[in-house]
Amino acid sequence: MTAAAPPVSVVIPAYNRAGSIRLAIESVLRQTWADFDLLVVDDGSTDGTQGVVRGIADPRLRLIETPRNMGASAARNLGIAEARGRWVAFQDSDDEWLPLKLEKQMARLSAPGAAYVAAYCGMLILGAPDEAPGTSGRLQVRYFPGPEETALEGDLLLPLLRTSLISTQTLVARRDRLLEIGGFDPDLRALIDWDCVLRLAPLGPIAFVDEPLALQRFSANSITRDRPRKLAAQIRLAEKHAALLEAHPAIHAGRHYVIAGGRRQ
Repeated sequence: MTAAAPPVSVVIPAYNRAGSIRLAIESVLRQTWADFDLLVVDDGSTDGTQGVVRGIADPRLRLIETPRNMGASAARNLGIAEARGRWVAFQDSDDEWLPLKLEKQMARLSAPGAAYVAAYCGMLILGAPDEAPGTSGRLQVRYFPGPEETALEGDLLLPLLRTSLISTQTLVARRDRLLEIGGFDPDLRALIDWDCVLRLAPLGPIAFVDEPLALQRFSANSITRDRPRKLAAQIRLAEKHAALLEAHPAIHAGRHYVIAGGRRQ
């Protein structure tokens, strides 16, 4: 007899993260909401990441290995395709969830009358993208989204056009809606989460749990550290969503101002 599908599938893409993947996985397995399966998609690692995953004994954990490195978007899309849950949550291989994350988000998503296509939560960012690993000094901590953001749930299309609000490791989304939009864009090398939720937002409202339920850290090979890659992605996003941006001239001008600033750096 096939076991009933859990309501949530968690997807972690990983590439050469032997040093951090255990913490990321264990933070998922510690969730107070325990009815999920966890898919780790190893994207062609060469540093023993697969061995670390196999060394964690939990029936909810499944390792999927790709034949070659395909990129984080393709790895996440493979996880979505293999997911059994109605909802798919994403974790990054170098970050940490706090124990109540899924419970708090699923309380919003499963509330009577709720019609959300996704939910996200607050996140504590530990350190800075341009801070070299091992740098001495006091740790910088920042809450995201910051207090300057006021439109944080419901119809988020216009707020998301202005700025990125939702980081992948904070997102839980309906699997059918993720499949409908084609998942994550494999051609984008950065800002993958921003592009995904921009395509998800027109399909329905998004819930926000205003608590710091995820911790983001910057690894030596974090995409966030790569400014040229980020600038190229900003340009591509502006091109990809040009029709929507052109319908909102002030937002369109703001995006081009940011891109121009990136080119000057």
